[in-house]
Amino acid sequence: MDEIRIYHSIRKNIVLVAVSFAFVAMGVFQLLNGDNAFIVWADVLFFGICGLFFVFLMLRERINHKPYCIITDECVFIDGGMKKWKVRFADVEEFYLIKVMSTKQIGIRYKKEIEFQKMNDASSAGRTIRKMNERIAGVQESLPADDLTIKPQQLCDLLNVRLTK
Repeated sequence: MDEIRIYHSIRKNIVLVAVSFAFVAMGVFQLLNGDNAFIVWADVLFFGICGLFFVFLMLRERINHKPYCIITDECVFIDGGMKKWKVRFADVEEFYLIKVMSTKQIGIRYKKEIEFQKMNDASSAGRTIRKMNERIAGVQESLPADDLTIKPQQLCDLLNVRLTK
């Protein structure tokens, strides 16, 4: 089968960028009016960095032709900008759609021995995060599936088709 490349949707992510920069603009306006509170500075820094990071991800994907997700016959490669990781189909029992707060994600149910191995290989902070993920989402790991060039359900179905082959 062919390799499938999935990118972040510019149309969907431009809204996140616009909202981030709107918060920055409101913060700058408050600073210009003499409000020097810590929370205003934190707002400007946090939303400014988030907005720039979203722009960086979108430009990096398009200019360098580096997709967010590459699906091959053997595995899924994910490049989230800060972290790259791989999910081998041989290690997975199933993929399924989950909703965590307001985001749709692809839950990854690993085979039991792989789940134990991943938990044992993780650092203490990593184990804490994996346990928290299990309590919140029911799985140790998931793939963010919102704001991509493919719908979350289509991505989940595609992954399950590749899993069976």
